[in-house]
Amino acid sequence: MKSTLSPLRYDSSEAAEDAIYEALARGDLEALMALWSDEEDSVCIHPSGPRLLGLDAIRQSWALILSQGNLVVDRSKIQIIAAGTLAVHNLIETIHVMEAGRARAFQMACTNVYMHGSRGWRMVLHHAAAVQQDTNQGIDDRPNARVLH
Repeated sequence: MKSTLSPLRYDSSEAAEDAIYEALARGDLEALMALWSDEEDSVCIHPSGPRLLGLDAIRQSWALILSQGNLVVDRSKIQIIAAGTLAVHNLIETIHVMEAGRARAFQMACTNVYMHGSRGWRMVLHHAAAVQQDTNQGIDDRPNARVLH
């Protein structure tokens, strides 16, 4: 799908992240890639996938994913750590898909890292891993629970 938006300057990592998930929901590869940093050492790790280094590899992976249709993702349990020109977002993604005519949802633990530069906030890292449904029982239910390791 061709992008209907020109690359914008986002003044917060939160606004850049919102735009990324909106691009995924539209299946808009160009808008999605416009939100990645120009840095060639940007990294993307999809669940159970290899470490993709550089914009060409990242673009190819997202093109393959979006060739199967748009990606509807709900975000929850967002935690943001920001300092200066770097922001780390940790969240739970609930990805909604249709399989054999049935709606299914998968949860991913996700870390998105954004860097502020001349074009505003841009993603430099996306790392997602499948959530084990019983791993966090009791931990996630407590308000403001934090685990340091």
